Amino acid sequence: MKFSTIKTDRRGEHLRQWDATKFFERIQTDTPNRLIQKLRHETTPDRVRQFRCYDEVPHVVAAAELCRQTNGATGIAHFNGLVVLEVRQLMGQQDCDDVKRAALTMPSTLAAFVGATGTEVILLVSVSRSDGTLPVLETEVEDFYSLAYHRLAAVYDSLLPKRITRMKPTLRHAFLMPLDSCPLINPAAAPFRISPSDTATPTYDEADDHLLALPEERHFEEADMTAYANYERAYDQALAQVNKQLPAVSQNSNEWYKHFVTAMATALCGMGWPEEEAVCHLWRHLTYKDWPGLTEEFVRMLVMTVYDEQRVLHKKPSALADEPLMQQLIRRMESRYVFRRNTIMGYTEYRTNHSWVTPWRPVTEQVVNTFSTDLQLAGLDVWDRDVRRYVNSTRIHEYNPVEHYLYGLASQWDGRDHIRSLAATVPTDHPQLWADWFHTWFLAMVAQWQGRDLRYGNALVPLLVSEQGMHKSAFCRSLLPPELRSWGYTDNLSLSDERQVHLAMAQTLLINLDEFNRISPAKQQGFLKNILQLPSVKVKRPYARHAEETPRLASFIATTNMADVLTDPTGSRRFLGVQVTGNIDVSQTPNHAQLFAQAQAELNAGTRYWFDDAETVAIMQHNRRFLQQTSAEMFFHQYFQTPQPDADGQWMSATAILVILKQRAGSVFKVPAANAFGRILHCLPNLCHRRSNSGSEFYVRLRE
Repeated sequence: MKFSTIKTDRRGEHLRQWDATKFFERIQTDTPNRLIQKLRHETTPDRVRQFRCYDEVPHVVAAAELCRQTNGATGIAHFNGLVVLEVRQLMGQQDCDDVKRAALTMPSTLAAFVGATGTEVILLVSVSRSDGTLPVLETEVEDFYSLAYHRLAAVYDSLLPKRITRMKPTLRHAFLMPLDSCPLINPAAAPFRISPSDTATPTYDEADDHLLALPEERHFEEADMTAYANYERAYDQALAQVNKQLPAVSQNSNEWYKHFVTAMATALCGMGWPEEEAVCHLWRHLTYKDWPGLTEEFVRMLVMTVYDEQRVLHKKPSALADEPLMQQLIRRMESRYVFRRNTIMGYTEYRTNHSWVTPWRPVTEQVVNTFSTDLQLAGLDVWDRDVRRYVNSTRIHEYNPVEHYLYGLASQWDGRDHIRSLAATVPTDHPQLWADWFHTWFLAMVAQWQGRDLRYGNALVPLLVSEQGMHKSAFCRSLLPPELRSWGYTDNLSLSDERQVHLAMAQTLLINLDEFNRISPAKQQGFLKNILQLPSVKVKRPYARHAEETPRLASFIATTNMADVLTDPTGSRRFLGVQVTGNIDVSQTPNHAQLFAQAQAELNAGTRYWFDDAETVAIMQHNRRFLQQTSAEMFFHQYFQTPQPDADGQWMSATAILVILKQRAGSVFKVPAANAFGRILHCLPNLCHRRSNSGSEFYVRLRE
């Protein structure tokens, strides 16, 4: 397969053939005179053809191999079985990467790479007839290409986060020489089969294509400086053009700024700007002008009028008149705001729809009232219930902040053990044991977020024990990245409110049981022991009408200043006790990207994130130093020994042992219930017990 490039200079038009593999290597670097970088920095996507070196940039034809005919004209030598699709007007590298990755999930995609301007992604899609053949005659190829283009455009629209920019399909479609250091290639692309019975080719409508080419609402997370710079350059160009065309009236008059806003809105709309972007740039330009009647609402109404007029030009006259009220509401809302449904927090969030970064905020009742007021000022006869019906519908795309953060991290791991290095910042008398246990717990925490095991929850809790001022709480807080910490970490949860605990387990990622010694023995042995092993929780969210079962997200960690804090011997296996022997090093911020990239990579590779039986026994033995001893246990050790079965001893029931303890200790000994005392004896290490007709018996020897 060969691609063709056409380059024009003073000596004429030059045709060159490239092998596909060589071409994909070629586009990873710029031309020798850095033409593509100059094009990206000196012009905007809307003014590419005005670039002074436009003709010097090679034009690429990928759908077919071109040849020079005897008469000097350029003809079609061979159809490559490829259809070229483009997604234009993307805002920055992140948008381009998202489109590329999504396109490669389609097995028919041969390649996806960023175009010359840096604001479009070009897709090469392999196609064939239903029998696996390709047409040969040029007239047949043109018809087949047109049919395949429209079929694939519809398919990729549903696959990509952005719509395919509609173009008139032609074999000779040429794009400027791309520049992409990391093009995505699929050498084993399977041809997309086009059935011969699919003869109905959609009609081509330039007006519809113009509307489809407008930028869609963007869903971005970080400051997109590339998008901001592109808009600033385009605004300056429109400003220079409008200033030349405005009537010669005083710039301090009301008449002038009305003409100015109208002309600028018309120019920006023609350049494909979103309505909200135009409003924000214009108001930013005019906000310090002391003109009567000049307000943000006035600018917004003028821009809205201009954009509505432009929509009428591209639709039938009755299209907008017959538009349902709800459709008008949705169009107004989506032009001004970006919405997403936070699946973890269970509510809809919004932000203004322009290139300047604003934080995501929840849609509260106060915000709904603001939306309703703005829509009514815009002339729509809507109620707050109409707004609430839309923002709480499935039309709002879902967003999971954990999946968004973890997506793609596995491929970025540098191979170093960052998790054990983080554990090493905690000085302890068993550093290797602690590092291994912390590594397994960290993997279990990430696996819990992703729901890798729906049968069991992450039941292990690292317990940091030390004196005050050792930075235990700061270490726990630093485990989460800032993107997740603001909402995903808590250290002030009260176990007395069980409903809030269940809700926190569904909405937070890490719960720090700070000052663990405050938890009563009854809570430790009952409620806490139960929630640690839950894989899911039933919660009733605020204002909800019924409880719902949701996957548990939260893992637990704990800190305390007291050494003897564990009160349940049978539940001690749920804790990873570590005696902190010095100040924890919190002087450096952990490399969160590499921490979670390592966790993702190891989990994908099948690394075990649970403790086996041998490790569980070792944990219970290790935690003996943190167990509280009851008075009954202390008196037992004072008056009894636990010999081996072959040593000199006798089998006694728990009741008989209690009688002797009461006789020996006297009134100081508070006699517990026989059943409770039996459970204590069952948990003592090295104490042999058996089941007999009279109940449980223990092999003991009375001290002299």
